[in-house]
Amino acid sequence: MFDILPALLWIVAAVISLNICSITAIRGNIFSKTKSDVYPVRWSIVGLHFTSLIIGALPYPIYTMFKPSFSLKFQHFYEQVGWPSAALMVMLIATELVFMYLQARNGMKSEMERKLSQAIKD
Repeated sequence: MFDILPALLWIVAAVISLNICSITAIRGNIFSKTKSDVYPVRWSIVGLHFTSLIIGALPYPIYTMFKPSFSLKFQHFYEQVGWPSAALMVMLIATELVFMYLQARNGMKSEMERKLSQAIKD
């Protein structure tokens, strides 16, 4: 069971990362043609970003520390997918940052429009 722990951690981090991208895309109206209010990125999403970063990085030191206790089958598997999985995790984390930036930018524009429309009413 311990042999698959790095793979499970990587999968959890990838799922969190994909969820962050989905949430920020929806809340930030990134792909939406309709115009609606956008609010800044929530702190919970920022916390999830750091969580996905930590959980995504954990499998690599775990593998190096416990490599001798893994079966040869899993050692071979992890050595084959090590670099591609690391590259994919870096791309997922970078994509999170891009989506969070886009939501923050759209939120800033939306907040400015709300403030201007409120100033015009007053």
